[in-house]
Amino acid sequence: MAPAGRDRPLWATGIRQDAAGRAHIDAVMGPDEYHPVVDDNTYTNVLARWNLRHAAALVEATGGDRDEAAQWRMLADALVDGFDPDRGLHEQFAGYWNLEPLLATQIAPPPFTADLLLGADRVAGSQLIKQADVVMAHHILPGEMAPRSLAADVAYYEPRTAHGSSLSPAIYAAQLARARRPDDALALFRLAARLDLDDTTGTIAGGLHLAALGGVWQALAHGFLGLDPTGETLGIDPCLPTPWQALELRFRFRGQPVAVQADREAVHVTCRAPLAVRVGGRPPQRCDPPHTTIPLEATR
Repeated sequence: MAPAGRDRPLWATGIRQDAAGRAHIDAVMGPDEYHPVVDDNTYTNVLARWNLRHAAALVEATGGDRDEAAQWRMLADALVDGFDPDRGLHEQFAGYWNLEPLLATQIAPPPFTADLLLGADRVAGSQLIKQADVVMAHHILPGEMAPRSLAADVAYYEPRTAHGSSLSPAIYAAQLARARRPDDALALFRLAARLDLDDTTGTIAGGLHLAALGGVWQALAHGFLGLDPTGETLGIDPCLPTPWQALELRFRFRGQPVAVQADREAVHVTCRAPLAVRVGGRPPQRCDPPHTTIPLEATR
C-alpha cells in the first residue's frame, strides 16, 4: 500500500480481478452517453492501462516504491480491452454485441439525438451510440489499440453512430482519414466544420462549440495530414480527399515553428532548424532549413 498522503492512480483501487487473473473495471460510462452504466468499456480500460503504466514508470524514475509500481504494471497487463481477435474488432463494452443491432441510418440521417427519437431505454438496449467511443480510443492512444484494428473498428462503429454530440464528426473524420478513407472522412469533416455556421444542432444560441472546433483542427492535423508528434521525430502520413489538391498547416514542434504542406506528389517541410521527419513508411530523415521537399512516390 502507498504511504498515507501519497497520491495513487485511481485505477489502482478501482480494478476487479476474476479467478483467471483478468482485470476488469465495472460500472462506468465511456464517451457514449447512451449506455450510462457498463462494464469493461474499451475506451476506459485502454486509458486506465496507459495511466497505470505511465504512473509506474514515473514512480520508478523518481525512486519510489518499485513493488507498488510492479503491482500497477501487473494490473495494466491484466486489464481486458475488448479486442476479439476472431472478429478483428474491439467490443465497446462487455455485452455490447448482444444488444439490438440497430444502425443509425435505419432511424434518421445523422446527426440526430437517438434517445429523443426512440426513448432512452430503447437506445440503451441497442447498438446505437452517441459519439466516437472505441474510435475515440484510437484517436487518443493509437499505440494502445490492437495492431491493424483501426479500419475494422471504424467500419463497424461509424454506421452505428448517431453523432448526437458535436464532438463526434471530427473524430470520425480524423480516423477515417487514418484508415485511408479520405473521401468518407471529408463528408464528416464538412459536417464538423459547418456545425455552427449552419446551426446544424439548433444550439448556436448557447454559444460556439469550441471543443468541436478543436476537433476540426485535429482532423486536419492527425487525420488528413497524418501528423504524429511522437518522440523527437515528426511523423507525416498524408491522405488527401479527392477534391483537395494540397493541405498546409503551421504549428510548433519541439519548440520550433514548422510548416508542413502535402500535395499529390510530395511533402514540403519548412523549418528554422534541422528537423527529423518520417514520411509514410520511410525511415526518419533530416529536413534542413529553410525548406525540404520529400517525394511521396517513394513512401508507399
